[in-house]
Amino acid sequence: GTKTERAFHDVLARGGVVGGTSAGASILSSYLLRGARAGNSVVMAPEYEKGFGFLRGVAIDQHVVARERLPDLADSLLPRRPDLLGISEDEGTAWVVRGDVAEIVGRNKAFVYGGKDATDSGRPFLTLYPGDRYDLAARRVVRRASAGSPVAGAFLDSLFAGVASAG
Repeated sequence: GTKTERAFHDVLARGGVVGGTSAGASILSSYLLRGARAGNSVVMAPEYEKGFGFLRGVAIDQHVVARERLPDLADSLLPRRPDLLGISEDEGTAWVVRGDVAEIVGRNKAFVYGGKDATDSGRPFLTLYPGDRYDLAARRVVRRASAGSPVAGAFLDSLFAGVASAG
């Protein structure tokens, strides 16, 4: 309800772009995670849950790999708010959203919690890679960047199998 928030909405109404990193990314969603005055270890805090609402029905977490927060959305958010789609990303990675469709850009991965696609094996989230596209409203992968590659994922996995088991 601030003048700043209204100015962001005005920018979008004129066809402009808004964005953010860290807490600036989290507040773009309709549901604000880690907004508590007590600190960012509190995932959900009453009275500190309303974001700007640019991404409706979404909650954004940040620094999930660097701060070992990958299970937090599945453990804290989804049991209490299954209506929300949880999204997050690794450092150096972003969601570029146009309408309801997001493309993952950057050098690392992004993650989806509560979507309609199957989650990764043994994990409570779906991993997205640079170039992948995801429909936030339909909660589904629209396109995998690897789909057009002549190199099969299984072949790539086989190249690194020895390294993964060695370490």
